[in-house]
Amino acid sequence: MNDVSGRLHGLDVEQRRRVLRGLTVREAAAFSSDWAHWAHEGQRAPAGDWRTWVLMAGRGYGKTRAGAEWVDEMARMAARAGEGLRIALVAATVEEARRVMIEGPSGLLAVGAQGIVRAEDGSGETGATGGGVRGGPRFEASRGRIIWPGGAIGTLYSGANPEGLRGPEHHIAWCDELAKWRHPQESWDNLQLGLRMGLSDGAGPRALVTTTPRAGCTTLRAILEAPDTVRTGGASGVNPHLPESWLRAVDAAYGGTALGRQEIEGLMSEDLAGSLWPAALIEACRGGVVDAGNLARIVIGVDPPASAAGSCGIVACGVDAADAARVAHVLADHSVDHASPERWARAVAAAVEAHGADRVVAEANQGGDMVRSVLASAGCALPVRLVTARRGKVARAEPVAALFEAGRARFAGRFPALEEQLRGLIAGGGYEGPGRSPDRADAMVWAMHALMLAPQGAPGIRFL
Repeated sequence: MNDVSGRLHGLDVEQRRRVLRGLTVREAAAFSSDWAHWAHEGQRAPAGDWRTWVLMAGRGYGKTRAGAEWVDEMARMAARAGEGLRIALVAATVEEARRVMIEGPSGLLAVGAQGIVRAEDGSGETGATGGGVRGGPRFEASRGRIIWPGGAIGTLYSGANPEGLRGPEHHIAWCDELAKWRHPQESWDNLQLGLRMGLSDGAGPRALVTTTPRAGCTTLRAILEAPDTVRTGGASGVNPHLPESWLRAVDAAYGGTALGRQEIEGLMSEDLAGSLWPAALIEACRGGVVDAGNLARIVIGVDPPASAAGSCGIVACGVDAADAARVAHVLADHSVDHASPERWARAVAAAVEAHGADRVVAEANQGGDMVRSVLASAGCALPVRLVTARRGKVARAEPVAALFEAGRARFAGRFPALEEQLRGLIAGGGYEGPGRSPDRADAMVWAMHALMLAPQGAPGIRFL
């Protein structure tokens, strides 16, 4: 880990911004090429056996850099294995593919040049450029392709010309801004039919989609819902390299609007039919920071993952004692993805300490004794109330949604990932939001139940 990476280790986004603003020109240049250390979690390729990775995020999140780094690494890994990788590079137009994906400041030529620096100083030996595969790719503009040392070839295609993707075979694909393609479904279908070349290590063909969402893009929604799709991403502000002045300006202009949800928060803006938390309700219940001194009780709701590599919902909620109506507030979302039991337990303990919580409420369906034991080992000294779900997630959420509709529950800020899961809970139905389970939403529901609906027990919940 280089010196700058070491200084950033363990810091939150705001603290990272302060460190980055103080870098010298030389330090900034060196750090910019050190992708393995400064990439944030949503920019890293997910682990596991997936076919499609969707990196859906707001403007300035770093989608293009993530796409270029992934493609460059795959090309160099194939070269080291003696394989001639075939790559489809698809954008809204061929001209846009060249301008953004190839020649842009975060495109493949720029990433390849930084790879040479990594290889020369030895820091890339385990990364994208190590193992003796040196030199950057070259772009053959007249033939619409980019070629890496070792033989990998990336060919440019247009989402406005589906027929161009009919026939060619590829190992991997990078699809940029799919939501703005002129013919997204036909182009995607033709790409998938040609994405059939497997790698010698047994890995199957894969595609990365880097995009800002767009209302009405049914192709993107269908891709997100596919069982072999994994998704990362988030709001623009996750990127600590963005100027604070820009973030303040766009939030002032578009915060709280449908366009802001789409372009800044990276969320699909249209409501699903029957959503318990439509966008209008979420915005109507949006409040500012809550004075912790006015909170009578604070509860941390926890929805433990079903597997060691799952996501753990961790949401803090509190009741305002200064309000005669007993209004509950969602205070923070501390959820963690792909977390081991030790990691999510530490996150729960940290949330308890950060908010001075009175109690932890955790779902026991995934193993009540294990949950209590893991939390205790992480230093969570608070009483842990284990609750067993006897109704489905949506049925459990409906009375909590009614609290928001009645003005008795509010959001103390913006929680994009949580809010998107809430919007996917359908009245009288199931879950149609991102991911396989609404872990964040479920954690919030447990906390709200404990604060507002079940102070001494409630129907449908058994306390252990």
